[in-house]
Amino acid sequence: MLEELPPPPTLEAAGVTHPGRQRAENEDAFGVFTTERFFVVADGVGGHHAGEVASRMTVESLARFFRSFHADPRQKWPYAIDRNLSLGANLLQIGIKVANDEVRAGAASDNSRLRMASTVVALTIGDQQMAVAHLGDARAYRLRQGQLARLTRDHSVVEEMMALQPQMKPEDVAGFAHRNVITRSVGSKAEAEPVVKVERVEHGDVFLLCTDGLSGVISDDEIARLLLEHPKPQEASQALVDAANSAGGPDNVTTLVVRVSP
Repeated sequence: MLEELPPPPTLEAAGVTHPGRQRAENEDAFGVFTTERFFVVADGVGGHHAGEVASRMTVESLARFFRSFHADPRQKWPYAIDRNLSLGANLLQIGIKVANDEVRAGAASDNSRLRMASTVVALTIGDQQMAVAHLGDARAYRLRQGQLARLTRDHSVVEEMMALQPQMKPEDVAGFAHRNVITRSVGSKAEAEPVVKVERVEHGDVFLLCTDGLSGVISDDEIARLLLEHPKPQEASQALVDAANSAGGPDNVTTLVVRVSP
C-alpha cells in the first residue's frame, strides 16, 4: 500500500503598508495571494509618482505571470528555466525578469517615468520547500523556533562595502553618505539578475517580507520580538509598521507576514 502523503501546510498571511511619518506619498506595494501560495513586496523609486507606478507594475506583473504558469507550467516560458531549481523558484526568477521587461517598457513609453524602478522581494511556499527571490534592499526574514534569520542580502552599496570590509562598525555604516543606494532593481537595467534561495519549510515557520522602511529603522532583535509577541499575521504586520513609525517613520514602510501551520 502506498503511503499517504501529508496535506500541504496551511498558510495564513497579511500585509500592511503606510507612507510613514515624513512622506506624503506611498511608493510601496504588496500582494497576498494565499491560494496561489505566493507573496510579494515592492518599493518603488523614481519620484513624481513613477516609483508608485513601478512598484504596482512589479506586483501585478509577477502575480499575473505566477498565476498563469502555475496553472499551466507546460506553456512556453519567456526565459530559459533552470532545471536545478523547483517550479516555484523558476516562477519567481523568470517572473521578476518579465516584470523587469514590463517596467522598462512602461518607462520608455512615458518621459515622466523614464527612470522608474522598484525593489522587490517575493516568496512562494510549497509542500516541503520555500523559495524567495529579490532585487534591491527589500528583505525576507524567517522566524523559526524563536530565532530570526535573514534570507536575503541587500543589493546595495553599503552591503558590498561591508562584504569587502567586514571590520566596519555600525557607526561607520550610519555615517556613510551612500548607504541607501541600491545596485539592483526591477527596471533599472536591461537584464534583471534576481537572487533566488530555496530551503525546506517547517511547520511553525513565520516569514516576513518588508521594505527598508522597516529594516532600516527597526533592529532584527526588535523584529523578532514583535513577531513572537503577535502570532497573528495581521497583528504582527501592523505592530511592525507601528514600531517603524514610532521610531520616526522616515520612509514608506510595508510588512507582509506569512505563518505556516500544520
